[in-house]
Amino acid sequence: MTPPLRVAFQGELGAFSEEAIQQLWGGDVEAVPSREFRDVAAALASGEVDRGVLPIENTIVGSVQTAHDVIDATPGIHAIAETVVAVHHCLLGPPGAKLDQVRDVFSHPVALAQCGNFFRANPRLTVHAVYDTAGAAVDVQNLADPQFAAVASRISAMRYSLDVLVPDIEDRPDNQTRFLAFARAPLPLPAGTPARTMLLLTTKDVPGALLDALAPLARHGVNVRRIETRPTGAPWSYRFFVEFDHQVGEAAADALVAEVGELSHEVRLVGTYPRFAAGRRGSIGWKSGQLPLVD
Repeated sequence: MTPPLRVAFQGELGAFSEEAIQQLWGGDVEAVPSREFRDVAAALASGEVDRGVLPIENTIVGSVQTAHDVIDATPGIHAIAETVVAVHHCLLGPPGAKLDQVRDVFSHPVALAQCGNFFRANPRLTVHAVYDTAGAAVDVQNLADPQFAAVASRISAMRYSLDVLVPDIEDRPDNQTRFLAFARAPLPLPAGTPARTMLLLTTKDVPGALLDALAPLARHGVNVRRIETRPTGAPWSYRFFVEFDHQVGEAAADALVAEVGELSHEVRLVGTYPRFAAGRRGSIGWKSGQLPLVD
């Protein structure tokens, strides 16, 4: 019997990253909790797990910068799929707790930032950033004190036997997070698949270098989905993540990647993956839960 695919994610079971795993592969996988984003990438690169999942951006707070830095630092991983998870945060407390008893609230800093309106309306609450939403729920379960609460999902409430004190405290009801799945090698996609490609590039140190490097994208008429800037570590030096949409097999897409490479100091192809389609689970091009499990 084939062992289940092992997929690393940041956080504890019940985190939104685990929901992303379910959307991508269904139930025939083993979700492997990891402490930090870098641990996800390290476990994948070392062969400890088969796949990894990282959150890339959120509709309220924008890009997840630490995840981008981990991708930059781990050239041996390749993006193979994306999915989007609806994120509804709840204030969770131990059984029988009431909102007026809560004084301290724990959660991941990105989750807390998505609930700014709630905390401004409840200034008596002191927030504490921890490494994970579901991990915060575990802590509240262990403390079993109505003074302490967590911001996490309804799934975490059920998994850790907590009460939902206040539901849906995110700033917008359409709050969503986009996740990328990674493997140690690219996965081939059928020709014509609506796809998205992520490049990571550094520019030459000359005036207009970024504009020159991006010019092939406009010249070939592709839709640039997103540009994210991150420091290289050297003072005042930057790398750029660029995502653009195309169809697999388009000659223009291959040509523009080559041209961007010629016009940049350095280019890395992070991955090409099926585009997520609103209203469908998982990545377009594969049925929900049917993303290929082998390279």
